[in-house]
Amino acid sequence: MKILFIKQLFYPEPTARSLDFALELKKNGHEVQVLTGFPSYPIGKIYKGYKQKFFYREKIEGIDVIRVPIFPDQSGRAIFRILNYLSYAISATIFGLPRVSKPDVVFVYHGALPVGIPAMIYKFFRRVPFVYDINDIWPETLAVSGLLKNKFLLNFVERWCSFTYKRADKITVLSEGFKTLLISKGVPEKKIHIVYHWSRDPISYVELEDKVVKEKFFPKEKINFLFPGNIGIGQSLLSILKVAKSLNVPGSNVNFTFLGEGVSLKELKDFVEKEKLSNVCFHPRVLSSEVSSYLQSADVLIVHLKNTTLFEITIPSKTIAFMKAGKPILAGLKGNGAQLVKSAKAGLVCTPDDVNDIKEKVIQFASMDKEQLSDMGKNGLGFYEKNLSIGKNTKKYISIFEEIKRR
Repeated sequence: MKILFIKQLFYPEPTARSLDFALELKKNGHEVQVLTGFPSYPIGKIYKGYKQKFFYREKIEGIDVIRVPIFPDQSGRAIFRILNYLSYAISATIFGLPRVSKPDVVFVYHGALPVGIPAMIYKFFRRVPFVYDINDIWPETLAVSGLLKNKFLLNFVERWCSFTYKRADKITVLSEGFKTLLISKGVPEKKIHIVYHWSRDPISYVELEDKVVKEKFFPKEKINFLFPGNIGIGQSLLSILKVAKSLNVPGSNVNFTFLGEGVSLKELKDFVEKEKLSNVCFHPRVLSSEVSSYLQSADVLIVHLKNTTLFEITIPSKTIAFMKAGKPILAGLKGNGAQLVKSAKAGLVCTPDDVNDIKEKVIQFASMDKEQLSDMGKNGLGFYEKNLSIGKNTKKYISIFEEIKRR
């Protein structure tokens, strides 16, 4: 099969369903071409080594990648974010589609609202079916994140999403909760398939070799909690810092490290400086190939989302990555994400944004010995290999692709 990815973010950007997915499809005998933008996420500027032009083609590990210009942004301002999304959709349609080889099926990763435009146009003119992979339910996600508050615009987004869902041949979602919500919006149940996230990063299970860095961010006399990833509004990490503040006392054996960047980073740093917290460190974003050693150097990995109904049906991709890493998880989650961690016996679940509950679980972790922590990590890894690996989920996608190709 020939498969075209229409995806705004792609390797080397940190994003799901990326180069790993393309390579797994290739390993299964399929040909993959990618139509994407110039890399800028999450730093908001074009990566070093790339220079924007109307059209750029490169080969990445044998995968044909076509890049088109975008308006880079990571400011958190709604107008600039909209321009970022629209710029890719317009560029992909005008500069990208005329240059792609006609595929048997198109895979669309719904990272942004307008990303379905080129797929729908391509389907109209070339009669190529597409699978729409939904990782955020809009407009609910926009409202929760604060990016969009205007009721008229939110209603427009709702209508646009319904328009796109009707034209997709199949829709894939990451949880049962997503499926239920889409059905309530009028999407036929037979069109929706659940395909879990998998961890996109290779895990080496080797800790940091730089002893100076390791001692600074993961002191051996402490129980080290690590939050790696996007530091944004949806992660609501101020709640974690409030816990750190309450435990910033003599004799406490906990340490918190935040690895990454995002629109909320300055707010968190200002809080730490104001409260003079000595048990919190910030480390800038590192290459995806380096993340694994940071995960292995920590004792407990944190995943936390804002306490809102929408996130109850979300399973954050880092939850699954942490299972693959074989590390225990402090999960500030409700609903589907919380149930996954509980089912795997891979960590402790706390109510998101509930400082007292989070603190209770942090103290519980801090009282465990290394063997108890190790057992939790092994539980998560075993669950991942049995239920969530890229191999298992890619086979689900291939089955979906083959079904719509036969029509």
